[in-house]
Amino acid sequence: MNKEKLLQKIDSIKKSISKHLLRTSIFAVTAVAPAHTTGNNPSSSADDFAPDASLTSENIYIVPEAVNIAPQNNPSPIYEFTNKVYDKNNREVKDFVDVTKYSLWDCSYKREVGNLKNPVGVISDKGFYGSLQFNRFNAENMAIYGLLNPTYEKLASKFFVKKAGFDKAIENFKKSAQNYKKLHGDANLVYHVGSVARKALSQYISPNFKTIFQKEGLENTQQFLNLQRAYAGEIYCSFNAKGLNKIVATLEASKINPEQVNPAIWGMFLAKNIKGGFGGIANLLKGKKIKDINSLTFVNEIANKYPDVFKEGSGVYAYKFAKEHYKETHSITTMKELSIILQKPAILDHYLKCLSFNQNGTINFSQAQELLINGLPPKLIQQNIKFADLLPQAQDKTRVTKLTNKQNIQQIIKNKKSKIR
Repeated sequence: MNKEKLLQKIDSIKKSISKHLLRTSIFAVTAVAPAHTTGNNPSSSADDFAPDASLTSENIYIVPEAVNIAPQNNPSPIYEFTNKVYDKNNREVKDFVDVTKYSLWDCSYKREVGNLKNPVGVISDKGFYGSLQFNRFNAENMAIYGLLNPTYEKLASKFFVKKAGFDKAIENFKKSAQNYKKLHGDANLVYHVGSVARKALSQYISPNFKTIFQKEGLENTQQFLNLQRAYAGEIYCSFNAKGLNKIVATLEASKINPEQVNPAIWGMFLAKNIKGGFGGIANLLKGKKIKDINSLTFVNEIANKYPDVFKEGSGVYAYKFAKEHYKETHSITTMKELSIILQKPAILDHYLKCLSFNQNGTINFSQAQELLINGLPPKLIQQNIKFADLLPQAQDKTRVTKLTNKQNIQQIIKNKKSKIR
């Protein structure tokens, strides 16, 4: 920022402070966010939206929130799930502007069960389970996966009978996963049909599995939905790693990062995978630029290529969802999901690093990346200085100290004028 412009900004800050009678302290780019106090429940006060440079994949958690979108005269609710993100102190994390409210899995959710009662705990007449319509094999795998994950252990343990030998079976499963990792480079092979350890552990599945599944869908909807999506991302997608890797390789050959592809488009890829694998998607991507991929034309192309997924039966809901949301950009939720699916934690790490530049949800991810590239410090929590004023004029490295009263502001202006002369 040139010095004349800086003076104008300082004057603007001064007027703003006078107007609001110093009710709010104004911090510059080197300021530290104020400390927060929290209760036991997630909070969403204005202060909780302050950017936090300490956010990591380990200390954020996602809470799906059911929204009834059924018409008023509809006898049964129809649920969509939007998502909020909280940090380790139960403070809601403010995301960038214009990000999607949904999950990467919502396209599949719409296709499979989005208009059914108890969509998270539903078991269809054909024997498919839950929000993503797992077959029985994958529904049991989901329970095993949850059992080994501290986040879901308590929930998942309800699906098992803890009789003699149960703990030993868990330990053998863990050891087998380590052996698969050493021998074949993929610990997830332990979940496959031929796994002796999986077969042994599955013997402890409760005979009331179906009843428990349906009950948890009604009574523990949010966490159960998260468990199903976590299993799908971390384990299920790895079963077709070859097709997934081909998609990524095709994108990268066109100098496109996977996270540049909008979440609804990824959602269509995932819906296709559940129906019949990732095969063929890479061919649709060849030669396309990112603007071509994140377009309605491409949404229609995918739907026309795979009508059995998107144009028949409940698939029309997935197609409709993609057409309505293809422009939306990635959120913390979808970046976390994508980083898990692709086994690339750096995707989420980079996003969270950029999020520390977020000015109370007034800039987008691309703008935050520019701020990061240009070397500006995070914590841009004052709203008087806009994004457009921060690039790339930051080369003069001018920094404003904490402004607490009129005298400080006048002194800064005086010092700056002296330097200009």
